[in-house]
Amino acid sequence: MPLDILRGPLVASVLAICSAWTPPRAAAVAAVGPQQSIKRWVTCDGIADDTAGVTKAFAAARHNSFTLIVDCSVRLRFGSDVSRSIFIDDGTHVSFTSTGKFIVDNVFQPAFVVANSSDIVLTDWDVQYEGGLPANPDMGGFRQNGRFVARRGRWQPAAAFNDEQITVWLRSNRGLTFDQALGQVASVWVGPTNTSSVFFISGDVSGLRVTGMRLHVPADAGAEHFIPMAFSFSRNYRSRQTVTKMTPQTGQFVAVPHDLTFSDIDLDGTYMGWQGNVQNATFEHVRSHRYGDLQDGQGGQVGGVGKWFAPPHLFYLNYPKDGDPALFNRNITIRDVIDDGPRIGQARDTGGGDSTSGNALSLKIGGINVVVDGYQSSRPDGFLDVLASDGLTIRNAQASYDSSFLHNLYPGLRFPDSSYRNVTLRNVVSTDMARETVRRPIGDARDVSNEHIVFSNVQVRLNRWAAQGSAEPVIAGTNNQVSIELIQTGQ
Repeated sequence: MPLDILRGPLVASVLAICSAWTPPRAAAVAAVGPQQSIKRWVTCDGIADDTAGVTKAFAAARHNSFTLIVDCSVRLRFGSDVSRSIFIDDGTHVSFTSTGKFIVDNVFQPAFVVANSSDIVLTDWDVQYEGGLPANPDMGGFRQNGRFVARRGRWQPAAAFNDEQITVWLRSNRGLTFDQALGQVASVWVGPTNTSSVFFISGDVSGLRVTGMRLHVPADAGAEHFIPMAFSFSRNYRSRQTVTKMTPQTGQFVAVPHDLTFSDIDLDGTYMGWQGNVQNATFEHVRSHRYGDLQDGQGGQVGGVGKWFAPPHLFYLNYPKDGDPALFNRNITIRDVIDDGPRIGQARDTGGGDSTSGNALSLKIGGINVVVDGYQSSRPDGFLDVLASDGLTIRNAQASYDSSFLHNLYPGLRFPDSSYRNVTLRNVVSTDMARETVRRPIGDARDVSNEHIVFSNVQVRLNRWAAQGSAEPVIAGTNNQVSIELIQTGQ
């Protein structure tokens, strides 16, 4: 598999293809039918805690009763109180005007929950996050209805939200019976990183449309106060059934969110954008600005104590490879994404005696019938992890990274899994900004079961290859078509 060292004209041609590609803009979903202002339920001063009023307003608007209009500044105080998350039920439509804003501060448990619900339309939301995760995940307990409940264990209040909040809601509102006869069973646990999201989207969710949303931190916020996760997707038990400890997590009993649209989304000040497992989903016209990693107020403990927080990404769409194929990611489109940074803080892995946990690259994705079209990233952490896939296309992408920022531990594009089939990278330019490159820019895909991996018009740019041996990745398997150009721009 030749890898030519060129200074040829392909750079300009590929960059022209990428920059000229402009997809059509999606129209925002306008509020139709009866409307009611949120002013009926809240103070609208942006200072007083209006969580109870917003909860009542969302409950009144469900089942397509009316479109709720948020036309003032509303503060929602969640903190670590697991009783305060707002559940968004079937047929809830909420639209913001130019004067509407939600100010949220959830810690370890979500602000908004969508669980086994459908027909939800969120239009032109402006959400400002003013919380922040502690570097040490052991908070000694949680709050419930304003009272502190001491409880041992690292994952509080995340575990309490799972066991005592969403589990109770599913039982009360979705006909789920959690039978404890064979052992303790509750809502599917997906860990503290995901429960720290602003939007926790769980189980058999369908018909969710989010358009024109701005999710951000204040301009002067330090990285310790960044949004832990914007949107979490997770499997959960289907409605109207009895669940025991022995109930298998297969498509017969559990579901993942499906038939989702996210359009015109602007993120500023995040660790993680979207994470989890979805089907039949579109993500388009996404802009991401400041990002970082969990850290303390002095910029230390990157990744949290013991690196408990997952390495951040703008998109991390994954699935358990040994689970039921009916639950795998499938039919996903991501288009027109600009992940422009900047990176706030340091890389979590420094090499030497420091254990490695993974770089915070922009896109980490795998699945069946997945297309990423028109993606730009300037994250110094790297561009792409290709997860196990059958039918994945990445095209019209430009990415720059800095392998020296990563202490030469990671490539800018990796194949960390096995079992790749029908994976295509087309019109992709990856640039290492480091003065010298000693880590291969593209990682190996060594499994002999790989089939039909295609690199077409893929270009790697770097200043100088300074390591021994070839910069060429090993792409094993059958029926592969690999053409990569390496351009050294330095002397």
